[in-house]
Amino acid sequence: EVVPTDPDSDSSTLGVADAAAAEMERRLKSPETKVMAIGTGRTLKAAGELLPRIDAPDKKIVSLTGNFTPDGAAAFYSVIFTMAEVVNARHYPLPMPVIAASPGERDLLHQQIIVRTSLELAAQADVTFLGIGELAPRAPLQEDGFITEAELAALRKAGAVAEIIGWAFDAEGRMIQDLTNARVASAPLPSPDRSLVVAVAKGEAKLPGIWAAISRPLVNGLITDEWTAEKLLAER
Repeated sequence: EVVPTDPDSDSSTLGVADAAAAEMERRLKSPETKVMAIGTGRTLKAAGELLPRIDAPDKKIVSLTGNFTPDGAAAFYSVIFTMAEVVNARHYPLPMPVIAASPGERDLLHQQIIVRTSLELAAQADVTFLGIGELAPRAPLQEDGFITEAELAALRKAGAVAEIIGWAFDAEGRMIQDLTNARVASAPLPSPDRSLVVAVAKGEAKLPGIWAAISRPLVNGLITDEWTAEKLLAER
């Protein structure tokens, strides 16, 4: 879905957040949707804030990524808590950080029953909404405290251009080996072969990540704006 571009706005969420909210609402009201999986990020949080009150007690909404920062604070751009305020459904957050301190800690967290339940539910999602985070200098993943400046530099040196729920990938959509990916506590990215996986993103900074995600493909749906769509088509 392509929304109009406002040439007078530098907002990274305007338009696409509205369209994402409308699509989320439609899916939550559809009898075909049983489980909705949600990523994280500024655009998705903005979409969650635009949702009207929805009564969907038969639906399950599950977070694909940890909802806490390394120091234990609630992640500011955690979407599932925003949705829980207006959507009457069963909500399943992931009570852990986006990136664990070590692979061993991640494995230990995944063994907890409450975490296993959410991860198993995420694998059953009928529809998924994801943000795409750029890995340029001052990347959101680093600014929000999930990785250090040195870790960001190492990812960039390894060819990473973007991340989805913490999973860093290169310009070809291939996951970066080791580095912070060895400690990501998020669920695996849902397969676009079995369900609808929608990326919600726009803007110049996100172009490499969007292009990689739709080319691999890591996603099979996209909500963006005219400017971004034109740039993507020009690269075909």
